[in-house]
Amino acid sequence: MAEIKKRTRRPETIRIPEGRSPGYNRWIENGAKLLKKELPFEGPADVSITVGSGLSSIVDFMQLQNVRHIPYENIGLPIGVNQRHKKEIIAGITPEGKKIIIVNGRTHAYEIPENGIKTKRWGQLDRMELATGYIAMLNEIGVENMILTCAAGGINHPMNDGEEKPFKQENLPVISMIGADLNRAYPNPNLGHYKSRRGDFFGLKDADKILMSMFGQSMADTGETGEIPSVYYITSKSTPNFEDKGVIYDAAFSGGQVVGMSFSYEKEFISGMDNIGRFMGIAVVTNPVELVYANPSPFRTMPSISINEIRQHRAQEFELAFHATDEEVGRIGRLAVERLGKGLTQMVKSL
Repeated sequence: MAEIKKRTRRPETIRIPEGRSPGYNRWIENGAKLLKKELPFEGPADVSITVGSGLSSIVDFMQLQNVRHIPYENIGLPIGVNQRHKKEIIAGITPEGKKIIIVNGRTHAYEIPENGIKTKRWGQLDRMELATGYIAMLNEIGVENMILTCAAGGINHPMNDGEEKPFKQENLPVISMIGADLNRAYPNPNLGHYKSRRGDFFGLKDADKILMSMFGQSMADTGETGEIPSVYYITSKSTPNFEDKGVIYDAAFSGGQVVGMSFSYEKEFISGMDNIGRFMGIAVVTNPVELVYANPSPFRTMPSISINEIRQHRAQEFELAFHATDEEVGRIGRLAVERLGKGLTQMVKSL
């Protein structure tokens, strides 16, 4: 009787993809193609400006000609749940002939499910792919100068004992430039097999110093007499809950001066793009908050709590002070729109 040989099944070969999924690449290429058809000019754009909630009316200061309003859904970008973000791209040409793209309301990463979204046409799209999709599409167009603006909360603690608080109520809104940042919220969108367009290893770009200098000068040219500070920005996934003392404690402990919910992962993504030139970030502080002791000592003499002092205590020992109302934040935001709109308009002229 012939011996029956057993078949040995080879183990499955599992290969890790070397780049983003074909579906993602088709999504970006298709969106950029649709966007190009809508633009009133051929790329690259001279400037793109991303604006968030409360800042969208800075577009009115630009006096754009041949204006196109392009809803996100027309080019396949995700629409988040934040109704204050209009989710459209506005494109036009300034009276001086500058080609401008305004991203009016980004969809933040916190609005997108952690595991991403499975789409009918493009397959599974990662959370950070969706959050940075608009930048990838702009990269296909080309952008010479990219400006990211965001509303932010101020951490109203000096670094050292005896120093003044960084934000005073009478100085609000504080329009600041993001000089450094720390991402405490989301994975780098170019890590792992989601490698950057420039390769697996790349250096994170810093904001362009010349661009920052031009912005400071433009603000001065429009009559802005206050200082335009360079701040340390913390990206926090809990920022929509700005009333959470744990968020404020964590940001202060890390040395943060302002806290927001975007910028860092956008900056990380820009670093991997090949058709985006200089960039900078602008944080508009409308409501600074601070921590106070829940049970303060009667022997305390310091006028404010420094970050170095906070680092010697636990979050449970503090509570939040000076909550701003929605009406107050809205009023400060309207002042910011006018000041920032004039400054950016002047800056675009000088580019």
